[in-house]
Amino acid sequence: MMEVVEDARDAGTDDRQADFSRFVERSGERLRQAFVVRYGPEVGADVHADVLARAWADWDRVSAMANPAGYLYVVGRTAARRYRRWGRPPRFVVAEPVRSHDPDLFLSLGRLTEAQRVAVVLVHGYGATYQEVADLLDVPVTSVTNHVHRGLRRLRSDLEDP
Repeated sequence: MMEVVEDARDAGTDDRQADFSRFVERSGERLRQAFVVRYGPEVGADVHADVLARAWADWDRVSAMANPAGYLYVVGRTAARRYRRWGRPPRFVVAEPVRSHDPDLFLSLGRLTEAQRVAVVLVHGYGATYQEVADLLDVPVTSVTNHVHRGLRRLRSDLEDP
C-alpha cells in the first residue's frame, strides 16, 4: 500500500517538473532577454535566476495564473532593486560584433527609458511581436506600441548626423 502512495507522489512531482520545464522552454529565454535589456547583463542574469527559482518554489500557484511570465517579470522588477546600486544605469557588453555603423548605439539605448529600451530591443533586436512583449511585460499592446515608437524616434534623433 505504501508503494502506491509513493508512486502517486512521484507521478505528481514528474508532472510538476514537466509543466515547469515547458514553461521555461516557452518563456524563460524571453524573460532573460527582457531582464538583461532592462538591467544589464550582470543584474539581468541574477534577476532571471531568482525569478525562476521563486517560480519553481511556488509553481502550483504561479502556473495557475493567467500570465505567469508577466507576473514573474513584475516580481523580477521588484527583485532587481536589491541588485542595483545608487541608480547606476546598466552597462551593456557587446559579446559579438554589432552590425551597426554607429558605435554610440549602446549609449543611445542607455538613454532611453527602461520601458522604451526593453520594448525596442525585444521587438527589433530579438524579433518578438508586440503582443509577445505586451504579454511578457503584462501591459497593453498599445503601451508597447508607444514605447517602441517613442524609443525609435529618440534613437533616430540621437544617432542622426549633425
